[in-house]
Amino acid sequence: TDGRVATFDLDGEGSLAVWFSTVTLLFASLASTLVYVLHSRETHARRLWLVGAVCWLVMSIDESASLHEAFKELMSHTTGTRIVHDGTIWWVAAYFLVLATTGCCLLWKMRKSRDAAVAFVATAVFYAVAVACEMRWILTKDRAGIMVEEGCEMLGNFCLLTAMLLYVRH
Repeated sequence: TDGRVATFDLDGEGSLAVWFSTVTLLFASLASTLVYVLHSRETHARRLWLVGAVCWLVMSIDESASLHEAFKELMSHTTGTRIVHDGTIWWVAAYFLVLATTGCCLLWKMRKSRDAAVAFVATAVFYAVAVACEMRWILTKDRAGIMVEEGCEMLGNFCLLTAMLLYVRH
């Protein structure tokens, strides 16, 4: 009734954008698992790739099921405060802690493959822009802001998959 087609709504659940991100993150998880399997010499490095695979899998599930929204509401209800705007900072902070730690360790392991490392850094940049848009630090939630936010999120997911595949090849 509002003239939108839900399938193409970038900000909606169950859209093609959500499907693309879910599948891309799932494939990144599978590629990270492949690195885990191929890394037979170093046990610490193997575990790190498995942690990465689990992170990308959880992100894939979250993308399709919007678990971060439930986490935001749970934390806002539990603490009695939303902190910034609508409480989005709760899931942003949790994601940042896990992904920054895992990402820095994986980047250190990927340093020998320059292409994979560059793609992995690009992932972080795209995710940072997407989060800044989500938090309304750089753009508002109008059409342009949503396009930049969702576009950067999808590009970040694609760069993540690219980084994992380039490292598998390396």
